[in-house]
Amino acid sequence: MDEKRKFEESFRTIEKSEVVVMRDVHGFPVKHQDIISPYLMIFICHSGSARALYDKKEIIFLPNEVALVLPNHIIHSLECSADYNVTVIVHSCAFEQEMTRNRMTHDRNKFHALPACLLTDEEMAQYMKAVEMLELISNTPVSRYPHRHEMLMAQTDIMVEMLDACRREMDEEARKNNRSSLVFNEFCNRLAAHYREQHEVAFYAEKAHLTTRHFSVIIKEVVGISASDYIEQYLATQAKNLLASRPDLTIQQIAFHLGYADSPSFCRFFKRCTGYTPTQMRFFS
Repeated sequence: MDEKRKFEESFRTIEKSEVVVMRDVHGFPVKHQDIISPYLMIFICHSGSARALYDKKEIIFLPNEVALVLPNHIIHSLECSADYNVTVIVHSCAFEQEMTRNRMTHDRNKFHALPACLLTDEEMAQYMKAVEMLELISNTPVSRYPHRHEMLMAQTDIMVEMLDACRREMDEEARKNNRSSLVFNEFCNRLAAHYREQHEVAFYAEKAHLTTRHFSVIIKEVVGISASDYIEQYLATQAKNLLASRPDLTIQQIAFHLGYADSPSFCRFFKRCTGYTPTQMRFFS
């Protein structure tokens, strides 16, 4: 079974299962295109390496690294080695939202800008024991574990806390960039909440209590592109996802969904960002 089909079948069970653990994943489900996932995902690299763009910045994922990928970031897979092997843990949208409301004991926001942590061999062995427990709970029916949901929540909290402990030990260089990372983290959260009605940088700058110019400088410092370009790429990726996954929606409905007053203005925006019209993109998908 190819990786895309394997992921699609697993994703169909996520909302019901709340947490899905996928072992021995050897490639990317979708290559060479932007993806915005609504899910909280944990990637554990056992061997090989992968290269991708994360919010338009190139990253390399290596053995013994564990990445906590929060929802609504732009991921663009590039390539992976022949021996690439990862475990992927996917949490349902409702599960992740409850974790966010409860706020648990950790601060996950620090993973927005830099999702990966490098573990020692001993830490990796301990982490995989935690994964085994999570997998056991996830695969056990409620009839046997009446408090299965609470057990999954607690075990996930433990696993994120383990990563949080590793993150606290990161070098001074990462800590020096904390202010910029915090601004970007909040920008990501606000963009995910307001992208349908707010396309202007000024809105997000005001929410951050910064001038538009200062805000734009910070965003470019973190991701390498301007805040306006980041917003446009985020919108274009959401549009591509809708064109591919919602054939029942007309171009005009997608335009309205993304906050455009009419389909011509949306089509001009989409052609400028992707080089294709929405109709051409839907045909190619």
